[in-house]
Parts: sequence; structure tokens; C-alpha cells
Amino acid sequence: MKKTRSREAQRELSIVVPTYNEAENIGSLILSIERVLKDNGIIGEIIIVDDNSPDGTAKIAKKYLKQFDNIQVLERKEKKGLGYAYKDGFKAVSGKVVMEMDADFSHNPSDICGIFRKCQSGFDVVIGSRYVRGGGIIDWNFRRRIFSFVANMLVNMLFRLGVRDNTSGFRAYRKEALEAILPYVKCNSYDFQVEMLVRAKEKGFKVKETPIFFRERLRGKSKLGKREFSSFIKMLLSETILKNIIFR
Repeated sequence: MKKTRSREAQRELSIVVPTYNEAENIGSLILSIERVLKDNGIIGEIIIVDDNSPDGTAKIAKKYLKQFDNIQVLERKEKKGLGYAYKDGFKAVSGKVVMEMDADFSHNPSDICGIFRKCQSGFDVVIGSRYVRGGGIIDWNFRRRIFSFVANMLVNMLFRLGVRDNTSGFRAYRKEALEAILPYVKCNSYDFQVEMLVRAKEKGFKVKETPIFFRERLRGKSKLGKREFSSFIKMLLSETILKNIIFR
């Protein structure tokens, strides 16, 4: 894995963005995030973790390194899974709060400040939630809605985490909480998000949901399919066994 930017001095917020074939979105996203950070007086950094995108996503992202001094681009040799990408990105962060965010504008950059401030106010994990009052979903097809509904229903039945949007990928962690959780996380696909919450709850960290509107990506192709959903269901079953046998 090649890192194209040295680690900067510690900042308030690190935003980790995994990418694969996001050439149509990455430039606009970087500019949007930079604008949010500047307008809200947040000392932050952006860490792009690219899985060797054949469309040149990393090359486009690196064009902004001269314009901004708070960007890192991590280039991985292959596409190994969302969890692996986040774990590599987390190793490079310097912020006191670490945020996860999608690259396709399904997560609105204008929500960054609200999630960040909520984490600063004393919560260990803050989830941008589609399913609490004030949140919602825009432009999803029926299959996506069913996937999300079933996934969250199963998580709530099995783990009783007290969280409505367990699968949201727009969230923030206090760095100390993140470092305490990560060594125990085994999942590396979309199931990564749920296991992070399971481990956070096991350690007694305070989790808070805050409303966001999630929309279907404007450009490019969704990475969520039947294989990812199948992997997620398998994770739930195996994690249930671990939780009932090891942690009881």
C-alpha cells in the first residue's frame, strides 16, 4: 500500500472515505468537504482509501494534494472489502474524532458538522441515522429498502443494541473509543459496520443517533448486491454464536 501524503499534526476531525471507481464523484466530494470544514471552522483532514480503482479515482484525488494540505490518498493494491479499507484508513488518522463517509454523495457533506459536534459533546459513537425522527431516504428502489429493513430488523432482534440504523456508514467515533474497539473487530465487508457497534456496546461506550437524509448515488454504480447481503446474513449468525458463547 502506497501513501502519497505524510501524516500531518493532530487535527480535530479525520474523515475516512473508501473509494472504488468513484472518478465521477471524488473531485466534487473533496471540494464539498473542504468547504464544510472551512465554513464551520473545523480543523480536519480527508483520507481517501482507494482500492486500485481502474477508472483512475486515486489519480484524480491526488490532483488536490497541491491545493489542500490536509488530504491523504492511500492506494491499496486490490479490492479486499469495506472493512479492510476502513481499517487501513484508520491507521493514518490524526484527528480526535474519526468519521466514516461514502464517496458517492449518498451522504450529504452538509451533515458532517452536526455529526462531528454531537461526538464532541460527549458521545463515543455518533451515527447518521435514516430511521430516527427527522431522517429519511431519497430515491431508493424497493430492493434496497427491503435489504435495509431486513438487515436492521435482524440486528435489533439478535443484538438488542438500541440503535435504529445499525447499518449506516455515516458515523463518527472518538479516537480513544475507536482504538479500543478495532482490535476485536473481525468482519471486513459491509458487516463491519454492525460489528463495530456490537463491540462498542460491549465496552460500554455511549452511542447516539442523529438524523440524516440518505439518497441513492447520483453518479456511478452501487456496490451493494446479493453477495454483500448474503455475507451480512452469515455474519449475523456467526456473531450471534460468538456473543452467546464467548461474551456471556
